[in-house]
Amino acid sequence: MHKSDIPFNSKNFQAIITFYLFECPVRTYNRVNKSKENIEDTEGQPHPKYNYHFKRVSCRGQSFEDRGITGATLNSFRAAMKRVADTDIILKAVTDMSDLVSYEPDSEYLIIRKNENNVSNTEGLFYCIRNAFAHGSFDITESKVYIFENWKNGKLNGTAKIREKTLLSWIDLFFLDIEDIKKAGK
Repeated sequence: MHKSDIPFNSKNFQAIITFYLFECPVRTYNRVNKSKENIEDTEGQPHPKYNYHFKRVSCRGQSFEDRGITGATLNSFRAAMKRVADTDIILKAVTDMSDLVSYEPDSEYLIIRKNENNVSNTEGLFYCIRNAFAHGSFDITESKVYIFENWKNGKLNGTAKIREKTLLSWIDLFFLDIEDIKKAGK
C-alpha cells in the first residue's frame, strides 16, 4: 500500500481519527470455556460451551452498547450506514478474504472476515477501520478516499475504500437518536 502524507491539519481527518481510533465504539471479547458443571445456556451467554467476556476497545467515547445500539437496532444501524454513504457501498463479511472480487474504481466497500462466534459484524466493520488507523495500514488519496487494510498475524482480516464524506456521515449517524437512525437516509 502506498502511503501518502497524513493530513494532520485537516479538521475532517482529526474528527475521523478521533472517532474511529480514540473513541472507537466497538467491543472485543475473550472466549472462555465453560466448566462442565455450567455447560447449559446462560442468559447473555447463548453459546453452550463458551462464555464471552467483552471489553471496550477504547475507554473514551461511548460504545454501541452504551448508546443502546444492540441486536436488531445494530442491524438497523448497519442498514442506515449504507443509506447515508456518499455512494452505493458494499458492506460485507466473508468467510475467506481470498474470495474478494474487484470492484468498480469509484465504488466504496468495507469487507471483513466473518466472525465465526456470532459477534456483531457491524462492530467488526468499525474495528477494521480502527485497526488500520492504529497500525498505520491506511492511505488517503488526493480525492479524499480512505484506503484501509486490517492485518493480523500476516492474515488480511479486512479491507476498505471509503470516501471521507461517508466516514463523517457514519460519525453523525452514531450520535443520532435510535428512532432517527432508523429513518436516516430514507
